[in-house]
Amino acid sequence: MTAAARTIAFTGLPDSAEERRAHLVWGGVLQTVRGPVPCRVADLSRGGARLSVAADIAVGQAVTLVVTGIGTFRGAVIWADTGELGLAFAAPANATAA
Repeated sequence: MTAAARTIAFTGLPDSAEERRAHLVWGGVLQTVRGPVPCRVADLSRGGARLSVAADIAVGQAVTLVVTGIGTFRGAVIWADTGELGLAFAAPANATAA
């Protein structure tokens, strides 16, 4: 995906609770207090993300999601289920590449 396509995917997204999400499957790394955890990004929006992970990460834990070519997102785990978790970003995501 080109840088221009990434920008189009996130620029102008509504800030409402019903905001659009970019449905994708990209590899990433979740920086946690225990160290880096490889992950797959399933959904990404201005406010958060849904990830697939092979590690137990506690709800409430502060984390940083790094998606190469997309950006770095600081936030916290807001829900966790076997193999998946949801993040809420500390600040709205933007389209700047990492």
